[in-house]
Amino acid sequence: MKEGANILLSLQQLTIGGAETHVVELAKELKRRGYNVIVTSSGGVYEKELAASGIKHYNVPLQSKNPVQVMRAMRILKKVIRDEKIDIVHSHARISSFILGRIHKRMNFPYVTTAHWVFTTKYGLKYITDWGEKCVAVSEDIKTYLMDNYKIPARDIRVTINGIDTERFSPDTDCSDICNEFNISPEDNVITYVSRMDESRSLAAKHLIEIVPELDKKIERLKVLIVGSGDDFENVRAKTAAINSQLGREVIVLTGGRTDINKLVAPCKLFVGVSRSALEAMAAQKPVIIAGNEGYIGLFDQSKLQVGIDTNFCCRGCEESSPELLKNDILRFWDMPDEEKKALGIYGQELIKKDYSVSRMTDDCIKVYEWAMAKHDEILISGYYGFKNSGDDALLTAIIDDISKYKESPNIVVLSKNPQETQRLYRVKSINRINIPAIIKHMRKAGLLISGGGTLMQDGTSTKSLWYYLEVIKLALRNNVKVMLYSNGIGPLNHAGSIEQTREVLNKVDLITLRDDASAQILKDIGVNCPKAVVTADPALGLEPAPKEVGRSILSSIGVPKGKRLIGVSVRRWGDNCRDFEKIIAKVCDYAYTKYGLYTVFIPMQIERDLVISQSIARRMTSSSSILNRRCSVAEVMSVVSCMDVCIGMRLHSLIYAAVASVPLIGLVYDPKISSFMNYTRQRLYVGVADMTEDKLIETLDKCMKDYDSIAGELRNNYGHLKDKALLNAKLAVELYEKGSVDI
Repeated sequence: MKEGANILLSLQQLTIGGAETHVVELAKELKRRGYNVIVTSSGGVYEKELAASGIKHYNVPLQSKNPVQVMRAMRILKKVIRDEKIDIVHSHARISSFILGRIHKRMNFPYVTTAHWVFTTKYGLKYITDWGEKCVAVSEDIKTYLMDNYKIPARDIRVTINGIDTERFSPDTDCSDICNEFNISPEDNVITYVSRMDESRSLAAKHLIEIVPELDKKIERLKVLIVGSGDDFENVRAKTAAINSQLGREVIVLTGGRTDINKLVAPCKLFVGVSRSALEAMAAQKPVIIAGNEGYIGLFDQSKLQVGIDTNFCCRGCEESSPELLKNDILRFWDMPDEEKKALGIYGQELIKKDYSVSRMTDDCIKVYEWAMAKHDEILISGYYGFKNSGDDALLTAIIDDISKYKESPNIVVLSKNPQETQRLYRVKSINRINIPAIIKHMRKAGLLISGGGTLMQDGTSTKSLWYYLEVIKLALRNNVKVMLYSNGIGPLNHAGSIEQTREVLNKVDLITLRDDASAQILKDIGVNCPKAVVTADPALGLEPAPKEVGRSILSSIGVPKGKRLIGVSVRRWGDNCRDFEKIIAKVCDYAYTKYGLYTVFIPMQIERDLVISQSIARRMTSSSSILNRRCSVAEVMSVVSCMDVCIGMRLHSLIYAAVASVPLIGLVYDPKISSFMNYTRQRLYVGVADMTEDKLIETLDKCMKDYDSIAGELRNNYGHLKDKALLNAKLAVELYEKGSVDI
């Protein structure tokens, strides 16, 4: 997740409590790491602490189920999300999660919730509870609870910890002001209990108060600090007053709700409590008895670790808490040698530092944020896909494979003529390239649009295709999606309107990579001055063919004689004078067989378009030939090409496949992209189709055979460099996707 991302943390209130402390610590650590954190709640005692850390807080009525207040909260939250340009929303409370869940359905932001507790939901409210797109559970048993009660898939839940600020909770904490406030002397034997004094949380506090008279008989200078407030506080106060009256002095001190918990823990010799407060006491090197409303774990040591982890130190499912259990453990502790007491404190502290730091908790949350954002930040790929063209299949294969080398499990969506086939072949999501509503929907989730590869910015074949690709780019720009032209070939651009539109749109994109120098010159000539433009190489140059045995098997299946030297021919229909073109190719193929013993293998790159002309040329030949007359995968076609001794290619990617395999090649130039590629790869043997004659093509073939070894050697020497440049496209794409900009 990029530094400076805007993160909204939302909870009901900022009163004293474990979930509230969790959010405050998370907010401060995210802020420290360079993220912009905004908190929404109905307010409370922690507002000042957030403000001191430079964290903005919005007061929102999130503590009320009143419909009027819920609607008011919804309006405020919508405005906050829009105004603060929130990148990810993280809710920590039921009411805020419900409200944000409703907003999420309209605004479609990445949405995460944290489950801090288990609870009973009545009257069907369970079915409108919203746990976000991804969920964080603070313990394994809460994860199980979410799966069992809300049918949330395990894959959508990540377990984290209650992270503890180990600098704040430390054995070195100065507590002199607390000792003065509550008349605590160094000789006092202090037991501290911290929890909310709600009816659902105060059981252990009442047990502790009940056993104080018996403890007082065996522990000299006993003092018990009970920290917290809530709806059961008055009952706790009455029990405390009765016991203190019975003993004739103030043994039990009620502090009420406090935020300086670290100082209240510091003077104690033993701590009683559950969950976060227990972990905080451990961080301060205090021995801990884990006891609460949910159950009883007891005096914490290594033997209690697993049950602590499993229940998030809350005792759920453990033995029922009782005054007798608590009394026995307290007295057992006081009978221990000092070395054993100290060892308990050190063990707890080391555990917290190792496994329960705020840093680890924040790492976990950031991973979930990235997880949720990836669901939204799709990488859309627009190009000539789904048309059963091997060249474009190669481009898509290379783009997907190369991006996956730089980003684990990228969330790729391809615009395709045949989405079902694209999904099957490439194992990525795909949508119909003319399904405008679907494209708009995915644009709203996208973090990057890749336009390419191939020659998309041209009007030589059709102005309609150019318009289509430009409109897709414009749609991305309107949705604030980063746009990259991925190893594009540019041109020809013959019409003034085409040039004007291309210039206007391409000057707004974020990154342009080009497959040849000629394309760079065309952009310069038409006035495209995008500063982030670089010449790389065609992505297909980074592909690996299937083993040669695969190609030989395919060749055998189409009747190619074994032991023959082979010339691969890849042609397409072009212009109106096809008969002359076909005649020339047929004559040259016969010449290649007579002069050099080269058997002709026609390799259609787009079966539907190239097969007919290949068959027509074969019929004009006097020598025998074979045609690859079935559709093969990109790796299979590359393997077939690697079995050739020479290639004559009109289709660009037939030449690229030959270059990858170091097979000497001759280009038939019907489009500037062919000559551009040949020049870029330092191959000078090509003939323009418009003025091609039999003699010219034969002369070129003779040059190729004469310089055969040097051509093959040059291709081998250049391949590593070209492959690296091809991979650079993906490296830059992932950098743009993840960081929002690139350094070139």
